[in-house]
Amino acid sequence: MKFFSFSGVDDLPISDEDKVILKQSITPLKFKKNHVVIHQGEVCSQIYFIHAGLVKLSYLTLDGKEFIKSFIHEDGMFGSLHSQLTGGDSTFSVIALEDLEVEALPFSKLQALLQNYPALQYSAMVFFNSWHLKRKFVNTNFCVYQHSNAMKNFANSNLNSSKESNRRT
Repeated sequence: MKFFSFSGVDDLPISDEDKVILKQSITPLKFKKNHVVIHQGEVCSQIYFIHAGLVKLSYLTLDGKEFIKSFIHEDGMFGSLHSQLTGGDSTFSVIALEDLEVEALPFSKLQALLQNYPALQYSAMVFFNSWHLKRKFVNTNFCVYQHSNAMKNFANSNLNSSKESNRRT
């Protein structure tokens, strides 16, 4: 399912002049596998929409441990909203796990566009809410699946330990 693409600019309910500005602001980019697209600790000013490839979003602790935040694939989007809204550093990194093709849009351009078009604000709100809920659903199902498997493995290992213990006695 194609969730969103900047290539649909012509269909947006905005003036022709703003369509031109928006199109000029969109940059198609390609990254090789293992390229760090967003570095934790650096400002992220872009929103990226993936046309092909897979990325990993992860946190790196001070002692070098990596914690994976999520994976995002084709037709998904990523960026550091915290960094974009505050001007501060991104709290996570984004690494290409495959060769990656994206379109990048400066967050400032999106903000300016939304300020000028209340109808577009509503559409963006609906889009980001449904995207967020879709991501939460995927992440929740993944966590429940992982937890369920961990519980089964724990139960099986305890069952096997009990059987071995009973055989010895």
